[in-house]
Amino acid sequence: MDVGSDPASSENDTMDASPSTPSPGEDGDEMMITVDATKKDPSVSFSESGAGQKGISASQEEDARQMIDMLRGDDVSGRIAAANKLESVAAALGEERTREELLPFLIDGVDDEDEVLAAIAGSLGKLIPHVGGPARAHALLPPLELLLAVEESTVRDEATESTLIVADALPQESFQNQYAEMMSRLATREWFTARVSACALIAKGFGRLTSDQQESHLQHYASLCRDDAPMVRRVAAHHLGTLLQNVVKTIGPRSVGQDGMVTTSLLTLYEELAANDQPDSV
Repeated sequence: MDVGSDPASSENDTMDASPSTPSPGEDGDEMMITVDATKKDPSVSFSESGAGQKGISASQEEDARQMIDMLRGDDVSGRIAAANKLESVAAALGEERTREELLPFLIDGVDDEDEVLAAIAGSLGKLIPHVGGPARAHALLPPLELLLAVEESTVRDEATESTLIVADALPQESFQNQYAEMMSRLATREWFTARVSACALIAKGFGRLTSDQQESHLQHYASLCRDDAPMVRRVAAHHLGTLLQNVVKTIGPRSVGQDGMVTTSLLTLYEELAANDQPDSV
């Protein structure tokens, strides 16, 4: 997976495969994920201490530990299998530590094989109950935002699907803050793959934006339709019909009036895309 070529993205750390040191707790052992802040480039390590997660059996916790070891291992097939079972790991950790430990661990390990990242991307959409429900679902956006910008399209597709699941669960306040801001960042990133991902998110999320955000995100979408990268224009053209439908559904009949958003903006984009006779454009 290549994200390093994006000048706007930060360098990601790799997973630290050093063995953890168990320390006994009063009522049993509980998985702990810690970040070594003493290093210039923090790496993720695991230790075991404290009481086990309430409601989780010893066998479930042991299975989760094994999944974590597999995620940090050298075997790609093992990492893929573990990434597909992130729900079990999150259930063993509990909501708070899934947010504060597991998700940062996944972010630090985003520089992995595409197959592993695709499995992680697909699993993130299933973690909403394990991060605290819809009210805390925005915690899933940072790792998804990274995955939405990777070079491999299969990873982006999985990340887009999970992101839309999270978006549907978000309360309006979170949608109009964290989610809307994420869409804006993706639409304006220098690396074109992030802009590709922004097309579907803006087209499908338009209806939940504030009036001001609708205007600004429509401007973002217009820029995507006129993007220098042919792939971005192609994907923007593909989702333009969805955006038009959501504009009409959200704003109503006035959107198709003489001064409406459809008439003044979206139809113009359709005409520009249709008139572009470059074979690699759309």
